[in-house]
Amino acid sequence: MKAEPEFDLIRFLQEAHRLHLRCMLIGRWAVAQHGAPVVTADYDFWIHPKDRLKALKLLESLFNAEVPDLKKRSRPLVRAFVGPDQIDVFFLRRFTNRDGEELLFDNVYARSEEKVDPDKIFRVRIPCIEDLIALKKFDSPDPLKRERNLEDIRFLQTLKNRKRR
Repeated sequence: MKAEPEFDLIRFLQEAHRLHLRCMLIGRWAVAQHGAPVVTADYDFWIHPKDRLKALKLLESLFNAEVPDLKKRSRPLVRAFVGPDQIDVFFLRRFTNRDGEELLFDNVYARSEEKVDPDKIFRVRIPCIEDLIALKKFDSPDPLKRERNLEDIRFLQTLKNRKRR
C-alpha cells in the first residue's frame, strides 16, 4: 500500500530559503519557537504576495499538495493539503487585527527573527513577540481556535514581560 504523503516542514523551509521566498512561520508553530509547550495540527505561513506563484508551485511540486483551483488561488488565504496535513498560506501585504492594529508584511518581516537550527540544516523566520501577539488577535468563528489564540497571547505576554526585567 502506498504511504500517504506528509508535509515536511524542514524540507519546505530549506526550499523556501533556496528560492528566496519572503516567508514567515506564524501561528502556533511560531509560538512554539518562542518556547511555548503547544501542540498544533496545521502549518501557517505569511508569504509576500509577490512570491505567491513560487510558493504554490513549491507546495505542488515538492509535496504533491492539493491546492485550490485557479480562482481560489488568488484569495488572501490559500489552504493546501498534503495528506492529512493542512497548510494555510496568507498572501497579504497587511493584516488588521480585532484591535485595529495594522501589520504590514514588510515591517513585520524586517523585525522578524531568523532562527537557524544548531546543525545549520534549515532556517526559519518568525515574527518578533510583539508582532506575533498582534497576529494572534484575530477573530475566529471557531471557539477552540479563539481559546488557543488567547492561551498563546498569555504565554507570549508573560515571555515579553520577563524579557523586560
